Amino acid sequence: MEVDLSSLSDEELMERVQDGDSAAYDTLFERHHPRIYGFLLRRTRDPQRAADQFQETFLSVYRARHTWKRDRPFRPWLYTIAANLSRDAARRAARATEEPFKEAYMRPDHPRPDTRLHLEEAIAGMPDTLRDAFLLGVVEGFDHREVAAQLDISPDNARARISRSRAWLRKRL
Repeated sequence: MEVDLSSLSDEELMERVQDGDSAAYDTLFERHHPRIYGFLLRRTRDPQRAADQFQETFLSVYRARHTWKRDRPFRPWLYTIAANLSRDAARRAARATEEPFKEAYMRPDHPRPDTRLHLEEAIAGMPDTLRDAFLLGVVEGFDHREVAAQLDISPDNARARISRSRAWLRKRL
């Protein structure tokens, strides 16, 4: 009797992926596509880069499938991979760019962006440590303990970063 993969938890699917089940991998891919792509899109503000990083994230999931521990939740592990890949790509891009993105918006002749673009610009301008905590805790809805696990920091530090990220945004908006 064939099992309906869509009824399995992420952890059960990942166990199957570790055992070589490609259909379980496809199910995880489809299940997490919208949220991970959205997370990466908010980080990059570029649909093509977000799509590239999304593909790279799931390629990394497959390559690192044997490093996932069966007693740990899958979703935080997945977001950690996505955040790390995105952060690394942003660092590489920053080194390669001569004029920072933000400077283009600081020119007096540049029209004021709409509210959403202004918010996205403010989020993009946050320090990485605050932006990651904000995106994971506020936008993605992880609690401070899950944010802590994904960022490899203490729960108190995660709570503080989320709070500081909100204050940072209020100050700039």
